Amino acid sequence: MADKKGMYTSLSDDVLAGYSKNGDDNAFNELVIRYLKLIRFIARKYSAQGYEQNDFVQEGLMALLYACKTYDAHGGSSFGRYVSLLVERRFISIFRSSQSKKAVPEAMLVHIDSLEGELTDYVCSPEEQLMDKEQLDQALKRLSALLSAREYEVLLLFASGLSYSRISSRLNISEKAVDNALQRARRKIGKSDMS
Repeated sequence: MADKKGMYTSLSDDVLAGYSKNGDDNAFNELVIRYLKLIRFIARKYSAQGYEQNDFVQEGLMALLYACKTYDAHGGSSFGRYVSLLVERRFISIFRSSQSKKAVPEAMLVHIDSLEGELTDYVCSPEEQLMDKEQLDQALKRLSALLSAREYEVLLLFASGLSYSRISSRLNISEKAVDNALQRARRKIGKSDMS
């Protein structure tokens, strides 16, 4: 057994990655020994709220495992450079994810547990759902009669959450034409008895 472990120390990283890809745990263990220092070095450059350096090291080891599974020796890059790149990208992804969570003020976050009693108030009975659907159908018919075909189509797409640019590309019109159609629709709705 000791001779077999000694054999792994003499193999190149590329060969070890190939063995690891085929399920050889000893080959992966040898790569961990070789790359742990590099992973720790890269981990020191990053810090994110809720992560300790050991968390980054574990993420780096996951990147190393991924590198073993995806490395192509004929790709032109050395295995060491490939591992370094994947580890760095994984850490950047974690850091960015952590930063984007910070962008939402904590005061605006609502924990689902605190809504337990309130959520049941929004559940509609089948009868209420049918009535809501009928009211929506009637409102859409009135809108269809009030607005031009283009205004109606733009309004529905905008109401479904599409941006001006997405509506523009979908209808093959300019964003200015989208804006004009929405403005006309708003004015007509404001003057009608629907408002």
